[in-house]
Amino acid sequence: MSVKNIVAVYDNLSKLDLRILRIIEVAHRKYEYVPMDLIVKWSNKSWEIVSKSLKKLNSYGLVIRWKGSYTGYRLTYAGYDILALHTLAKRGIIEKISPTPLGVGKESDVYTGEEPNGEKIVIKFHRLGRTSFRQTKKFRIWIGERRHVTWLYESRLSAHMEFKALVMAYEAKVNVPKPITVNRHAVVTKFVDAYQLSEVWRSIENPDKVLENIIEDVRKLYCNASIVHGDLSEFNVLVNPNDESYYIIDWPQWVPRMYKNAEDLLRRDLENIITFFQKKFDIEVNFDEVMKYVTEGVEKGELELEEAFTEFIGEKELKSYLIDEELEKEIDKIEKEFEE
Repeated sequence: MSVKNIVAVYDNLSKLDLRILRIIEVAHRKYEYVPMDLIVKWSNKSWEIVSKSLKKLNSYGLVIRWKGSYTGYRLTYAGYDILALHTLAKRGIIEKISPTPLGVGKESDVYTGEEPNGEKIVIKFHRLGRTSFRQTKKFRIWIGERRHVTWLYESRLSAHMEFKALVMAYEAKVNVPKPITVNRHAVVTKFVDAYQLSEVWRSIENPDKVLENIIEDVRKLYCNASIVHGDLSEFNVLVNPNDESYYIIDWPQWVPRMYKNAEDLLRRDLENIITFFQKKFDIEVNFDEVMKYVTEGVEKGELELEEAFTEFIGEKELKSYLIDEELEKEIDKIEKEFEE
């Protein structure tokens, strides 16, 4: 479902409809298809009223109905989008969102929008699990097999991990879009007037300087922020052809420097970006010297991926990416009441 349709649907939803979507989201930790009995009990409304709301949500494509040993419902991505946009709107983050995407990929959809003050922003919806398996294995380190509707949790975790990297990079004075907030599977940043390097490279008049600055940012990431982008290329560097300012985007693949394979990923990042500039601009670069410059004075990581993330971010914060404390309390309450 397009965001244009989602916004139209959102305008037709009642407080009860939104409440029921929230109930299903909360209960997904325990159920893939949330029992109708539970939804009725938690909403504190009659069976008839809840049935009418669920029928409406199902017709809009926000939930999917399943009937087996019991009747249950699960969220769709459209339903999850609604919850994220509702929260962002209530918090005064988003006033408008574009009807057409800025970009669509297997792992995310990106839209422009506006803050209440009219400033342009970018909203990136992470969409993992059902169409992409690039990060499934990594995220199941924390999700575990006990989780239901893993695409929802994977997408949420992917978004929070990307936002964490953006904040660290921004604080290290690396050229990235300014991070604003993250909610569920949606990351919000300031809009930047720039285009993919792969598209606008012909407009660059000072490629040596641009490459030098990008390498310097990679060094800041590695030495100061202690992270590696992990997927750096001409497709996730945005450049403004007018002033040749640039921004590094798309951070879900980042890893901590203490990860044992971080230096290998760093090497690949540098090879990707240097090779592109060499091919397009015939620039001579001594890769070994660049690698030495970027890593000088820093010890190579030795930890496994799970250990590296847990030590770098902290177990409590990692858990909050997966499910926040407010949602955890709701889950505990809903399970207790449903078992009574």
